[in-house]
Amino acid sequence: MKTSSEVNAPRILLGGYLGIISIGTLLLLSPAATRNGISFIDALFTASSSLCVTGLIVKDTALDFTLFGKGVILILIQIGGLGYMTLSTAFFFLLGRKISLRDRLLFRESINIFSYDNLRRFAWRVLRITLVLELIGTLLFLIVFLRYFDPLTAFGHALFHGVSAFCNAGLSSFSENLALFSDSYIVMFTAAFLFISGGLGFIVISDLYNVVIKRSKSALALHTVIVLRASLILTALGTLFIFFHEGHRSLHAYSSLHRLAISFFQAAAPRTAGFNLVSISIFSPVTWTLLMIYMFIGASPGGTGGGIKTTTFVVLMKWFKGLLLGRYGDDITTLKRRIPAEQAFRSFAITALAGITTLAAFFIIMIIDQPPPMKALFEILSALGTVGLSLGSSINHSCSFVFDLSFIGKLTIILVMIVGRIGPLTIGSAMLRRHSIDYKYTTEEVVIG
Repeated sequence: MKTSSEVNAPRILLGGYLGIISIGTLLLLSPAATRNGISFIDALFTASSSLCVTGLIVKDTALDFTLFGKGVILILIQIGGLGYMTLSTAFFFLLGRKISLRDRLLFRESINIFSYDNLRRFAWRVLRITLVLELIGTLLFLIVFLRYFDPLTAFGHALFHGVSAFCNAGLSSFSENLALFSDSYIVMFTAAFLFISGGLGFIVISDLYNVVIKRSKSALALHTVIVLRASLILTALGTLFIFFHEGHRSLHAYSSLHRLAISFFQAAAPRTAGFNLVSISIFSPVTWTLLMIYMFIGASPGGTGGGIKTTTFVVLMKWFKGLLLGRYGDDITTLKRRIPAEQAFRSFAITALAGITTLAAFFIIMIIDQPPPMKALFEILSALGTVGLSLGSSINHSCSFVFDLSFIGKLTIILVMIVGRIGPLTIGSAMLRRHSIDYKYTTEEVVIG
């Protein structure tokens, strides 16, 4: 029997995602999936964007895909949001079967949890949380959509947005995304509630359930507290910035209350899902820069979003503060708890790999397609954060900017989306073969700084 050291969980995880993308691509290439046909690269991009719950589009989801095609996209979103290992592990729980060591490694790697204990039960809880929240979202969306569509059509749109919002996909069954309903507070706050919940992560939701509802624990875990505080601070700062900076510019036509609501929505969306109530292209370059920073940070571990993650950002900032104070090699202290220095090194590695991925993709796209630099960088960070916000195509206004790129440019964005969904460190581990080093070289210092 293989030991854990012989199982390359990241490599198998990556292979699983690539396999599902391949199946999704073949299904979208079938004549039944589209109204006017689709090229291979566009089918591959759509399947990748759906499974990676990104939301960047090269085809108008509402007009170019049939009911079957939209169904394929919706299934890919659901698999990508939960993670295929979560689905399979929950299925084993229902059957009462034990999962193998390899499957435990894969599940732990895919959802970023620390323990191997009760993995099946945790996966089943994740599945139940997802289905309940998606059902609530679907019913709330349905209340509004019934005013505009017949019951069956309204339910289809409501279900699509309920799943897409919780899974942080940002894909919409409307050509205008949610801009058609920018005056509906029900749509606005339902979508925000769903994608914020999905972005917090199943670990946080489960911990909140145990402490607040079940009361099986007396206090929240440090991870939960950090995620909640970071999410609250980032969202609040972003809301205030957009409200005051864009309030008398791009949002001047709205009332003060409506401006505040839109500012909140668009401040929360960049770290999680790429839904938009107004076109991002109307914002100023300064606001675009803020949105890019938020997309790079992303959601939280164990959730449905991408980016380097909020905890990575917080740990990295705490570590930098310790370095400035001369605390080299010490553990990080926060909220009367110590975080191992090893996690600071891991945070740095994740951030560095994400930065390298961003720069490499930027140079490739700029050399091949020579697009406007701001548009290219925004699209890359949107792909890395699996967000889906875009400054828009100059050719097809219903599609993302990636529509304007060449085959190589689209393929580059696909690779960035995969890195963002699976994680740069996991991708790096999948590419390299681990081996132990039983020797040490002579120590010699070099000049730093």
